[in-house]
Amino acid sequence: MIVTNKKRVVRKMNFLVVILGLIFCVTVIGFVLKSLIIYNLRVPLLILIGILIIIIFNSLKNLRIFQFENVGSTFSIKHYHPLKRGIISPYVEFPITNITRFKIEEKFLKSDLLKIDILVKKNSSIIKIKLKISNLKSNDYRKMENSINRPNKYKEPLSIPLSVK
Repeated sequence: MIVTNKKRVVRKMNFLVVILGLIFCVTVIGFVLKSLIIYNLRVPLLILIGILIIIIFNSLKNLRIFQFENVGSTFSIKHYHPLKRGIISPYVEFPITNITRFKIEEKFLKSDLLKIDILVKKNSSIIKIKLKISNLKSNDYRKMENSINRPNKYKEPLSIPLSVK
């Protein structure tokens, strides 16, 4: 089972790039036609445009694609920027039996927080992992929790009814 937010993050990135292009075009047109802009509004408008550009660049920088994959006995999490190209290796990959805590804290204005505690049997220590996740639906959160809590669900053999003629 795979849970990802790739489509939503790429859509958001494309929207922000289009808005950034429109702001750039408006700024160029404003410099060309600056005689039409009231003198007292030139500096405040330039400051406003600068603030908008900084906010959009910060939003683009903080975008992350989250991919949770549960194969049955192991789970892997990939967490990367949408502009990253090439082979993307998993951020975390462990057996499901080593998970001691799996919690998702949903925030209203900020990105949601995924907390995972993993027991490492080799040296009997616990690794604590915190990831910021955005653009996932609550249904996706339930799918992740259900796949972690019931790993045997995917190990059941297929039962094919035989028809007798």
